Amino acid sequence: MARILIADDDPDYLSAFCEGLTALGHVVTGVGNGKEALKSLQEATYDIVFLDVFMSGGGAISLIHMVKNADPGIPAVIITGKATILDSPILAEGLRLATAKIAKTTTLVDLDKLVRRYARGTS
Repeated sequence: MARILIADDDPDYLSAFCEGLTALGHVVTGVGNGKEALKSLQEATYDIVFLDVFMSGGGAISLIHMVKNADPGIPAVIITGKATILDSPILAEGLRLATAKIAKTTTLVDLDKLVRRYARGTS
């Protein structure tokens, strides 16, 4: 199973996301902002990271570049509650380093498939 880092400032979504993937056998760390995500990347190794587009203190557009500097090979998946913005040209350019972009309404089964497809060491 994968070691997963999830950064999202919505505590209810973060809790549900972490609990769901943990129940599927993954090892999951959830953090509430980008600063905590970067600290976690310095302290542990992950197979995949999920980053919320909009978070207090900075979201995925600025954070993905810092994550890739900290761990160039890590797959980074962008998550958002505003699915209509996923195809926005501004976000497409700002998030070009993303491995995938998904809506927060993505099912647990589909999240697990995504993790198994992209996480390092799980293909």
